[in-house]
Amino acid sequence: MGMYIVQGGRRIEGEFCVRGSKNASLPILAACILAEDEVVLENLPFIRDVLQTLDILKELGCRVEVYGRTAVIDSSSLKKTDIDNDTVRKMRSSILFLGALLGREKEAKLECPGGCAIGRRPIDLHLAAFERMGAIFQKEGEMLSCRAEKITGTTIHLPFPSVGATENILLLAVKAEGVTVIRNAAREPEIIALVRFLRAMGAEIYGEGTGSILVEGVKRLHGAFFPIPADRIEGGTFLCAAAMTGGELVLKGLEREQMEAVLEVLCMAGCRFFWEGSDLLRLKPPKRLVSGFAIETGPFPAFPTDMQPLVMSLLTLARGRCMISETVFEARFSQAEGLCRMGADICISGGNALIRGVETLHGAEVFAKDLRCGAALLTAALGAEGESIIHGSEYVERGYEKIEDAFSFLGGEIMLQEERKTYAQKEIEKTE
Repeated sequence: MGMYIVQGGRRIEGEFCVRGSKNASLPILAACILAEDEVVLENLPFIRDVLQTLDILKELGCRVEVYGRTAVIDSSSLKKTDIDNDTVRKMRSSILFLGALLGREKEAKLECPGGCAIGRRPIDLHLAAFERMGAIFQKEGEMLSCRAEKITGTTIHLPFPSVGATENILLLAVKAEGVTVIRNAAREPEIIALVRFLRAMGAEIYGEGTGSILVEGVKRLHGAFFPIPADRIEGGTFLCAAAMTGGELVLKGLEREQMEAVLEVLCMAGCRFFWEGSDLLRLKPPKRLVSGFAIETGPFPAFPTDMQPLVMSLLTLARGRCMISETVFEARFSQAEGLCRMGADICISGGNALIRGVETLHGAEVFAKDLRCGAALLTAALGAEGESIIHGSEYVERGYEKIEDAFSFLGGEIMLQEERKTYAQKEIEKTE
């Protein structure tokens, strides 16, 4: 494990090209095993979750070659349908291999997946949908064994628009017999990216970006070339850091329609934005951030839950009060404890957080308990006075590629060092 040492009080400013999307990369990598030919993916981010997913592909027997940010994946030599338990425990998205392996080999075996501790994220929706399509499951402890004689398309009504369930159903449905219709499907940009990739391989899918997706099963999927779209959450993270530190920032690569909910909130906080062309965004921050509004997270196109910790960090320095209501995950206010150590005024009550803006934050020693919590604490540390130490870099590395280098490039002073065991171990034990 590592820790970040941050010297606050320096502006985050300049130009930066946003890297490939974590949330788009992972289902697309799982989908590669459905192709009968070579797949080429460009703009992959070098983050822990992507590297572990590439390891899963190798473990299953795929040929994986990486050249810079490009990965060449050939699954024609796939020889396994079970995934190592240690790998699965580390990463929630490994559940996506369930749909892909069932779609290709009609069997799969893996342990119930892990990931960040941000609340219950049951896979019941995935399994119920798969059973309707012909899969049979056996569960022994935490181990799932799945098989199917035949996968048949059907109509599936999701009780809420789950991103993971929508992705997994798509991965199974593309090679099913007949037509599958997903009602109340997730509409996130990452769903659209997955559909575009599957379509590039020969899938017949219609309706992505809406609440109803139709899939006509095909017998064969071929290889494809596909660029991973820019990471909207990474883009939002850097916008929050620049706004907190008073820096003007230009981001390249973002898609305008993906950023609307985040930009609306930042505009209410006093920021101004200018689009130049289709994918270049310029931020001009205010002299002092302002508050006095309410935010509620929700499925796309509502305000994204992944950005909630970052915006909470931003609003700690805004004049006024703001109420944030978290409706997606019940344990996603873990950053509040660290922010309060830095001098923030935050009151948590159930799924609501009241943030009263303060004049300044001060440096402190804090602990990242999940991916976005860690990013929020880093952002706050950049805007704070003095030195901060953020333990738990392994969480941040799951979703951000060398964030310490990126922030340093943009004017921050941040270093990644080996963890100091004494304090960190106590904090880890509290969360176990």
